[in-house]
Parts: sequence; C-alpha cells; structure tokens
Amino acid sequence: MRLAVISDLHLDINKIDRNSALHEMAQYLLNQQVAVYVLAGDTFNQLAETADFVRRLNHLVEPVTKVYYLAGNHEMGDGTSDEALENLADPNYFHNKSLSFGAYEIIGNNGWYDYSFDEGRHDDETIHRFKQRFWYDRRIDEALPDREKAERSAKQIEKAVLEAQKAGQKPLVISHFSTDQALVEQIPFSKPDLTILKAYLGSAALGRRLQELRVPFVLAGHVHWRMPAHRVNETTFYNVSLGYKTRRIHEWDQGDFFKEWKERLVMLDLYPSLERK
Repeated sequence: MRLAVISDLHLDINKIDRNSALHEMAQYLLNQQVAVYVLAGDTFNQLAETADFVRRLNHLVEPVTKVYYLAGNHEMGDGTSDEALENLADPNYFHNKSLSFGAYEIIGNNGWYDYSFDEGRHDDETIHRFKQRFWYDRRIDEALPDREKAERSAKQIEKAVLEAQKAGQKPLVISHFSTDQALVEQIPFSKPDLTILKAYLGSAALGRRLQELRVPFVLAGHVHWRMPAHRVNETTFYNVSLGYKTRRIHEWDQGDFFKEWKERLVMLDLYPSLERK
C-alpha cells in the first residue's frame, strides 16, 4: 500500500498550468499505484482552488488513488474563517481526520505555530507585531492567539495518536507546519534579525511530544529548505515541501516542475514495516 505526500506546490505563484499538472500527476500516481496522495498545504493561495484541484484530480485517479488535502498558511490567508477551517464539509479535506491504511493510521492536521522554534529569543508581543507588519500570515483570521491555536492542534494530533495506538495501529502524522527541530536549525538566514521567522514555522514542542509518544513517522512541509529524512530517537521526520521557482526566488533543483515534483514527492510503502521508495 503506497502513500505519497508533498506540500508547498504553490501552483499559482509558480505559474504552473493546472490542467497539465492534473494530468501529469494523475498519470504518475496511477503508474506508481499510489493508494493515497496527500497535498499537505500551500497548493494554491485560495482554499477553494485547492479544493477544486483535488476534486478534479480525484476524478482522474479514482478508484485506484484517493487524494486528500490540508490547508497551509497560504490557503488560510484567503479570508476563510478559523471556524470554517476547523469544520470544512469536504470529504477530501484531511484536517483533524484519520485514515486506517494497513498497519498504519494516517493522521492529518493543518497544524500551527507556538513560537517554540524561536527558543525565547523574542517576546510574544515582538513576534506578533513583526507578523502583523511583514509576514504573510497577517491575512489569517485570528480567532485564537497563536499559542492557543497551536495547542488546539497539538491536542487534536495527540488524541488521534493515542487512539491509533490503543487500536494497535502505527500512527503516521502529516501536517503543514513543521515539528522538526533539526530542519529548522539548518536554515541559513541572511541577516540575524530574520531569525524571528523561526517563530512562524511550526512547533518544536509538538515535535518533542511526538517523539515522547513514539510516533514512528512525521511528514510536514511549510519550510522551503531541503533536508533528507532523518531519525530522532524512534521518530523519522520527512520534509515534503517543494517551494518556489519565480523570477526572484529559486528553490528547485530541477528546471522543470514535473521533474521537481517527482524528486520531492515522498512515497512510502506501508506494510508491517515501512519502506521508502
């Protein structure tokens, strides 16, 4: 049973023809006999466009493949309310949902950030003020303070993990926002003042908790920095983001979107033991 996960395609920003993307992805997923494909956020800048893309892709690949999506901060920034993001009535939307998949329970959650990657370098007021002045996420509905929003997400994930383990399943967590301390520590910031951006990347605290819970596999995006899958204690972390190739920002290794997509796509064969294809 094969799972495929990727995030941060930014199809609109990268100016990728969506019809070509749909058909290229469909053909590859079917050829590779992928059973579940998860777009883990930041597919488009509009939640409705991501939902429509996934609906159309499902039409091309069902019943062989089932496609799901999470909302990243770019989808969240389109004016959709926090309440709607928590309760979206779309069967393809994978936030706060789980899927039994052989010996594994795939757990999806958008995630959020609690400033723990900042490691106390800045106070909460400074972090929030910087976000409201400069960061993309100033567009997102602030129904809850960031720390409370991240805590809600962490509780949802922990509940799903414990339920999976109680049922004898191996939990595999997919989120948009990162929980990978080692990845964030590798990011080279061009100026010391920009290290404040670590506050908005996810939750180191949640990453530590997932390790305590012995979650074997954690996949996340959001961070446009390349790092191979790596194991910390009993937890293996995967960064699944693709990133930008625009006139100003060049984050791809390949010159072609579909080559880059295939290179960055994480495919896992989920049997009693896991294999990386």
